[in-house]
Amino acid sequence: MYKISSYQLFAITFIFQLGTNIIFGFGSAAGRDAWISQLVSSFLGIFVILVYTSLMHMNSGLTLVQWFPAQFGRWIGIPIAILYPLLFLYQSSRVIGDVRDMISTTLLFNTPLIITTAVFAILILYILYGGLEIISRFAELTFPIILVLFVIEVIFLFSSGVMHIKNLQPILENGWGPILNVVYPGGINISAGITIIFAMFWTETTHPEKIMKITILSIVLAGTMIALFDMLSISVLGHLFSHFLYPLYTLLSLIRVGEFIENLQIIGVIYFFTTAFLHTSILLLGAVKGFQQLVRIQDYRKLALPAVVIALTLGMTMSKNITEHFYYQHIKILVPYIWVPMYLVLPTILLIITWFRQKVFKFKNTG
Repeated sequence: MYKISSYQLFAITFIFQLGTNIIFGFGSAAGRDAWISQLVSSFLGIFVILVYTSLMHMNSGLTLVQWFPAQFGRWIGIPIAILYPLLFLYQSSRVIGDVRDMISTTLLFNTPLIITTAVFAILILYILYGGLEIISRFAELTFPIILVLFVIEVIFLFSSGVMHIKNLQPILENGWGPILNVVYPGGINISAGITIIFAMFWTETTHPEKIMKITILSIVLAGTMIALFDMLSISVLGHLFSHFLYPLYTLLSLIRVGEFIENLQIIGVIYFFTTAFLHTSILLLGAVKGFQQLVRIQDYRKLALPAVVIALTLGMTMSKNITEHFYYQHIKILVPYIWVPMYLVLPTILLIITWFRQKVFKFKNTG
């Protein structure tokens, strides 16, 4: 079995954290304080990661979908555990929906959406057959590219003279209310909750003792980078930041250095498709491996094609437009009624029960 290195785990987790937030703009509901929302979400997300890594240590050698049967028994644990691969499959279809919407509104206006999204899905199918080894190597190669592009963007923005620090002020104009509304429930789950999928792969790392530090570091750095993106966007767009669906894409269109460097939206496109591609690949790999372990199929690759077809079909049909896709399905339904129970509530309950079984009951039996 291939074992991913510490650097590869960091690169995968970091890019996965960026996800589609890097192009959508995090916390627009908080207005010019969006960057504060991101930093607070990342800080609180550390406590969520501590829950996940504690469960990993208490269930040594087991993956996410094996934790619940191990502690709750097969009859209760398996029905709960199977919800996670289903959620990962659904979330992968949502990212495909994000790709569909961005392509149709910013890039290829007249190209049939099924063609572009199908090509995206085929590439994901290819990397799924390669497995965690291919994904981890892809991540370690693209990680420095993303950092270099970020530095180039910052340099060009400063050189363009379009940034105005005064647009970031006044800080906390409306108090902490809008910030906290962004932080919970959406911010914490986006910053750390979705990272639970890596519990499907932590058993395949070369240095499991470093997982907690690597995951926390990646969350903090990714959160800081997204906060910086928000600050850059707000310093240029001002109060209009919250009105743009793709603020980073809009921001890059305003870059103009001399007469030869302008309209660098291609950087935003590279950001988006790289992070979306890896994000979707991880979600689908976690989904098919989860199903494989629960139904005891020898090779997860048998599930790869059906999973990609389902994700593509859902991604193309789950919503009619971006308003329904993001503002209704995501904010109104997915986050409060699915993410909170599965990313926060169930792992916390599992941690408490596991602790009682391993500490309290063991003490009673030996007393």
